[in-house]
Amino acid sequence: MYYNGAKNVLVAFIVSLFTSIIVCVIFFFVVPALRVTPDTMVPDMLGSTTEQARVIAEQRGLLLVVGGEEENDKYTENLICRQAPLPGSAVHTKSTVTVFISQGSSHFVLPDFKGQGLSETTVRLSELGLKVGEVKSEENATFEKDKIISTVPVAGSRVNKGDLISVTLSRGIELVKVPNLTGRSLSTAKRVIEENGFEVGAVSWEVSIDYNVGIIMRQNPVAGKMANKGSKINLVVATVLE
Repeated sequence: MYYNGAKNVLVAFIVSLFTSIIVCVIFFFVVPALRVTPDTMVPDMLGSTTEQARVIAEQRGLLLVVGGEEENDKYTENLICRQAPLPGSAVHTKSTVTVFISQGSSHFVLPDFKGQGLSETTVRLSELGLKVGEVKSEENATFEKDKIISTVPVAGSRVNKGDLISVTLSRGIELVKVPNLTGRSLSTAKRVIEENGFEVGAVSWEVSIDYNVGIIMRQNPVAGKMANKGSKINLVVATVLE
């Protein structure tokens, strides 16, 4: 009886001893390991190139990994636009920071191509990821022949890569020979002016003994001169003194 009681006490003592040892190991080794304070803070790499970010990461004892590329409106091409963990996060040394590279935005503001030639505009549009659409022309006194007057969409519009940009080229102003109107009646002169692509300008009356009433005495520009198509021809018509 006494022997069994001593044996039970010994077993209980050994169990208690091992339990105490395990508790001490957990308290002194495991718990501190779980409570280790992070070694560094994740730096802000947004807007940096991968080369710059790699140097920054190495200075903090971190590993940089490129996670891929993605479109981004804020950061231009080849710059870091996103990172994980976020800037300011507390991490351990040799932790990995994953960054994503901007491909730029798929939409942007269309530049103004007025006054430029079609070939140089085509090259520039291609560089922007755009294509030349319909090309038409019209007479224009402001821009030289074969220079761009306007685009559709207009300059300043937001466009997407792959969009078609229609352009209108200037044909300049066509020069036309001024017809001879002297000696013709006013009604006939007006018809000839319009048939030749001009417009009737100012019509004034002047007393004359050389021309009958209603007959053109003088004109401006003079007959035979080359003038812009659509420009005006002023007329002086004969009348009699009343």
